Amino acid sequence: MNNFTIIIPIYNESDSIFILVKEIKKEFRGKLPEIIIVDDGSTDSFVSEKKKLTNNIKIISHKNNLGKCMAMMTGVKAANNNVICIIDGDGQNPPYEIKKMIDYWYQVTKTWKSFVLICGNRKKRKDTFLKRFSSKVANIVRKFILNDDCDDTACALKVFNKKDYLKMKYFKNMHRFLPALFKMKKGRIFNVLVDDRQRFAGVSKFNFNNRFWIGIIDLFKVWLLINKKERK
Repeated sequence: MNNFTIIIPIYNESDSIFILVKEIKKEFRGKLPEIIIVDDGSTDSFVSEKKKLTNNIKIISHKNNLGKCMAMMTGVKAANNNVICIIDGDGQNPPYEIKKMIDYWYQVTKTWKSFVLICGNRKKRKDTFLKRFSSKVANIVRKFILNDDCDDTACALKVFNKKDYLKMKYFKNMHRFLPALFKMKKGRIFNVLVDDRQRFAGVSKFNFNNRFWIGIIDLFKVWLLINKKERK
């Protein structure tokens, strides 16, 4: 059950990451899985406070902010286990949901052996109305265009196989389109209902301007990639 790796990409999340790690330790008690925190060029107090974390937490630091996608890639490459669970560092993903996701992984991989992706699907998102509305519209549009079988691709909680992930060609923001990319590889997408909660502290790094327009461009790129693959 514990031969998997939890990867937590963070950027200026010092107000929440220490609480989250404490929760994860409490949840798994003496049988702690491998935990990798990828600090993506933080400029807050995490740089000086990270020594408070125990030695059984692996910390990898980027000198500059390279984006969540690169932080995920860094963590996946460094993982000692083949089963990977991604969780955000802001505390909105309750750690007890990791167990549910991992249990589901082992259940479905008895049948499906490659390119399986378990996606968290938030029951009731704890965000502003504008963010919930824009995310709902984006999910509908993305799912219609890419037919990626994912109900909530913006939910950070995901479980997949390290070897499968590394077989995919990397591009910036690919983490937003993992379901479509896995399905392009003839994979299977499974949605698991999970709880959501308010951020522990701080503010989201994403807004309409830095997500919507970039998302539209990336959506078009992924659509081209899928159609090119299908024509071969």
